[in-house]
Amino acid sequence: MRLSEFRIDSLFLFSLTAAVLFGLLNLYSAAGGQDAFFRQAAATVIGAAICVVFAHTDYRLLRRYSFFLYLAGLAVLALTWKFGHEVKSTRSWIDLGLFSVQPSELFKALFILQVAAYLGKMRPEERAGILRGLLWPAALMAFPVGLVLLQRDVGTAVVYVPVFLTMLLMADLHFSLIGFLTLIGGVAGARICAQVFRQSGLGPAPLLLDLISRPPSLMIFLAGLAVGGVLILIRLRRSRRGGALVRLGMLVWLIVFSGVWMGDRVYTSLKPHQKTRIAAFFMPHIDPHGSSYQAQQAQIAVGSGGIFGRGYLKGTQKRLGFLPEQTTDFAYSVLAEEWGFAGSALMLLLYGCLIGAALEIARNATELYGCLLSVGAASVYFVHVAVGTAMNLGVFPVVGIPMPFLSYGGSAQVLNFALAGLILSVSKHRRLLAA
Repeated sequence: MRLSEFRIDSLFLFSLTAAVLFGLLNLYSAAGGQDAFFRQAAATVIGAAICVVFAHTDYRLLRRYSFFLYLAGLAVLALTWKFGHEVKSTRSWIDLGLFSVQPSELFKALFILQVAAYLGKMRPEERAGILRGLLWPAALMAFPVGLVLLQRDVGTAVVYVPVFLTMLLMADLHFSLIGFLTLIGGVAGARICAQVFRQSGLGPAPLLLDLISRPPSLMIFLAGLAVGGVLILIRLRRSRRGGALVRLGMLVWLIVFSGVWMGDRVYTSLKPHQKTRIAAFFMPHIDPHGSSYQAQQAQIAVGSGGIFGRGYLKGTQKRLGFLPEQTTDFAYSVLAEEWGFAGSALMLLLYGCLIGAALEIARNATELYGCLLSVGAASVYFVHVAVGTAMNLGVFPVVGIPMPFLSYGGSAQVLNFALAGLILSVSKHRRLLAA
């Protein structure tokens, strides 16, 4: 074993352990020592056991059963949609008596396994094809996303898309195909916002003015459209002029049609308070005591922490009940209030080390399948961390995405440990092959 490999594994395990302990410590404060903490501790023990099992299992064995696991997972998602337990207008839970399970969270691991297995066996000439390189992979994503949207769990459905695009990019699929999907997502997002503001009666002018006054939102939106457009133009630049124009016109039509259709489907899946949250994100003054209240109180909690925080168990926003959903959506705000900028930055540093070590393990993998498994798992961590942090800072709408090892959620905790086990399996069995 080379020393560098030992250091990568050690960094990953250290970051994982520290993030788990820090998360439990923070949850004890956020939950006030109540049932949520003990349930999370139980989920941590179960997740750690699963992590150990996965770490000692050859990840290549899972490739044989990935498609059957994927189909079984889809069946469970469909049953959850029809017969699941409803929590806060979201039918995404299965009540097992002593505890509840959220299959849409656990399915992320099966999704990564199947996408990695499919992309890992593609031949180079198939990666630029429309059928094998775009439609089939897109179908693998569309089925779980559609079922999760039917459960009215938009936050969980959103995670699948960037994870899928990241795995496509790492599989070296043609840039134009990734750009095509990116542009469809941009059009769908614009359609959702237009529908929300039309229903709210605010009209397009306030939206445009507020976009201009919020540079991060405008820059992210325009950057997504620009990147997608550039990637498609790269594909077309070698074609003949006439044929290229015809194909470009067809692509534009398909992008607009698909984006509008997808945006309408997502919009109909949004619950009333989620639609209000989107509108309130751009214009907090329209509902300061309703949908904007959570985000505003979270920002107050983050700001009141200062550099070193108010002290463990001494957060006033949390203790006086001003901060809603403090064990789940806004657990990071509790951390920032009690531990300050230093503590919240340390947690982000642990996340960065965890994700960085996972990507390094992916880079050293002996085959594409193992690389994609590690990249997919790392991208799940990254999306949850990025969206969760932005949500607590008020630069992203509140969509209910838990932060890894920090937010309360047994299913999410087990998933995070399972993904860590897959990453460690890729690292361990690469060394065995190299020995």
